Parts: sequence; structure tokens; C-alpha cells
Amino acid sequence: MLKQRSQPKNQSGFTQAPSDGAGFTLLELLVVIAIIGLLTGVVMIALQNARIRGRDAKRAGDVRQVITSLEQYRISHGSFPTGTASAASAGTGAALDNAAAFDQSVEPFMPNFLPAAPIAPAPADGNCVGTVGRGNNNYWYDAADDGSTFTITFCLGKDTGQWPAGIRSATPDVVQ
Repeated sequence: MLKQRSQPKNQSGFTQAPSDGAGFTLLELLVVIAIIGLLTGVVMIALQNARIRGRDAKRAGDVRQVITSLEQYRISHGSFPTGTASAASAGTGAALDNAAAFDQSVEPFMPNFLPAAPIAPAPADGNCVGTVGRGNNNYWYDAADDGSTFTITFCLGKDTGQWPAGIRSATPDVVQ
């Protein structure tokens, strides 16, 4: 018959497990936790930057789509669409999703040329903080009274392609 070996007891009287060196020390566990925390922080920063760039890419794509739609309208009607709020004589311009931006157009600009007004992605990035007024986190449309030209003002949080961060404006000729 095998004789059972008794387990050593610690000062509290509890039985200790045999120590064969197969465990981790507290210091080793703390080092591993610190490394995991550091890597998580780096990944979160990279993810946030990717999200900002994604929102800016959407803004740039929206502006390109609106410019293309405005050009199609001009080809069909000889001028760009105007509205009671967007005409130069009104002096203020209007957000693209404002019905008054295109209400004096010969043919409805939306949905005939642009299926729906693009909405700037949220949250705002960089210095594009507000949602109302020119130069904020929206798309602002101004047109000449005769429809000969337009300006779309929008804001980018970071450099996107060839466009630097900040308030940008797009005209029929150039985006700056």
C-alpha cells in the first residue's frame, strides 16, 4: 500500500500546494497586464484616427457627388439651381438639406438630380464644431442669382487627399 505524503502547512494552518515553479509571479503578471494596456491604448488611438479619416472621406465624397449633380443640372438647364435662401441676393446661402436652397429651380434638383441631400457625418472633427451656418459640420450652398456659379462650403477635420484640413469651398472650377 502506498503511503500518502502529507502536505506542508503554512502559518495560517492551511495546506499549501506543492511548489514546482510552474506558476507566474505577481511581477510577471503585472508586466503582462501593463503591456496589454499599452497595446490597447495604441490600437485605440489608431482606430480613432481611422474613424476621423473615414468621416472626412465621406465629406469629400459627398461634395464630389453634389458637384457632379449640379453639373448635370447645369447641362440640362443651362444654369445651376437657385433658391430663395441660396441666391446671392438673399446673402446667406443655405444648407443643402434646406428646401429653400433649390426652391426656385426650373426642375426639382432633389430627387431628380441628387437623390437626397447628404448629411455630414457626426461627430464633427477638427475645427468643424457647429452644425448650423457656413463653415461648420454641414454642406453650405450659395448660388449666383442667375445660376451662373455656385459655392459649396464644407469642413474637413484632417487632410484628405489633396485637400488640407479646415474650411474648404468648392466651385464649378476648383475645390480649395
